[in-house]
Amino acid sequence: MRNLFTIAIASFILLSACDTKEPPLTNQEEEELTKEVDLAFEGLADASKTLDHEKYFSYFDTEKYTALNENGSVLHSFGTFKEIYQPQLAFIKSYQSLEFSNVKIDVIDASTAVLVNEYQATVTLTSGETVTASGAGTQVWSKRTGAWKLVNVSSSAKP
Repeated sequence: MRNLFTIAIASFILLSACDTKEPPLTNQEEEELTKEVDLAFEGLADASKTLDHEKYFSYFDTEKYTALNENGSVLHSFGTFKEIYQPQLAFIKSYQSLEFSNVKIDVIDASTAVLVNEYQATVTLTSGETVTASGAGTQVWSKRTGAWKLVNVSSSAKP
């Protein structure tokens, strides 16, 4: 009986010592992380507006990426996303506007944040046609690589 008690106490001590739960973030830490994510989001948006595709792609975590598309399909890799997205870029001449509203960033911990937004875009195609789109999106940002990168994007379109 004594051995069982000793094993139980030792197990409790080991489990307590292995608890890797991080202390909660201070308000100041959370505000700083929110600013960092917002800056990364602004960089992503600017890269879109200026059609700087390499910079745009640099905001994605190429190893840990998934997406839920507005048509209800899912992607399980950055490579697949890039294969689908890249050919469409040849049809875009310029962005007339790309505006984000109702943006909210929720910091989950020191390396994870969720950004939700609404958007409205007007694009001029190489054909000369103008296309307007609007909708909303959710982005999961991770700092696991040392820089804030997108690990998940979900989108929806307004009719």
